[in-house]
Amino acid sequence: MKFHLSLNEIWNILYTYQKKDNLENHNFDLDDFKSNPYSYLKWKFYFLTSCPILYLLVRTEIKPNHVSLFYAFFGILTLFFLGFPSENKIYIYVGLLLAFTKTTIDTCDGFLARLKNQKSISGHMLDWYGAHVNAIGFQSGIGFYLANNENEIFFYLAFLIPFFYAIKLKSFAYTTMFNEIIENKDYLDKTHPVQIKDNKNKEFKIKKETKKYYKLFSSILDDRARSVDLIILLFILELNFNLQFIKYIFCFLVFKHFIIFLIHIFIVSNNSWLEDKVNKIRK
Repeated sequence: MKFHLSLNEIWNILYTYQKKDNLENHNFDLDDFKSNPYSYLKWKFYFLTSCPILYLLVRTEIKPNHVSLFYAFFGILTLFFLGFPSENKIYIYVGLLLAFTKTTIDTCDGFLARLKNQKSISGHMLDWYGAHVNAIGFQSGIGFYLANNENEIFFYLAFLIPFFYAIKLKSFAYTTMFNEIIENKDYLDKTHPVQIKDNKNKEFKIKKETKKYYKLFSSILDDRARSVDLIILLFILELNFNLQFIKYIFCFLVFKHFIIFLIHIFIVSNNSWLEDKVNKIRK
């Protein structure tokens, strides 16, 4: 389905939705510069860059899921450009530009889905998948950049980023149990019936207390735009002033993923955690 919206109409539709969504879900007013100048300027950038792209996309038969897949492809391109073994800095800047502007594409798929009434669970999943690929591509790309410019040891460390993403036990548990519930729920109910525990309140208090520290730790240099943009800024400063930021940031990212990997093992090995998750779905 094609639409012939003007740039002004696209801007108004996109702005109205994002303003409402940010107020309801993030308590952030897109027009409030003083409270959060970074978010204010970044959203203005998203609007300015995504509207011309949407102007073209609404006139085609391109589907939102196609845009989401292209968004994921940005992560692969970022990895390649940051990892090119070349002294020409232009490739590094292109990789950084891709990492900085990826959310422009992410903004487009949601707009198309709402406009063309093509919202779906698969589209929601692809949106998260795109963010996942971009995070791995950017962080691994940093490792390959360091391997080319610092020390070959970073070549091996670069592979630890996708490795730790792949072996997170919590993610594996979710995938396995979801498949079990979809494909063979009767067998699951028979072999692992619902169990009611008496110490539920105590367990909840422990989870709530430790979860606060886990969220604080995992939020440091996470996959969100503010963290990515900070790393990009430090990257540019290092390229132009011969400073040493990126190798320390990358080493912290590897360390962080290792700690999260250990935490996931601890969480999933607790018998009650996965049972509670599955029981919520059964209700």
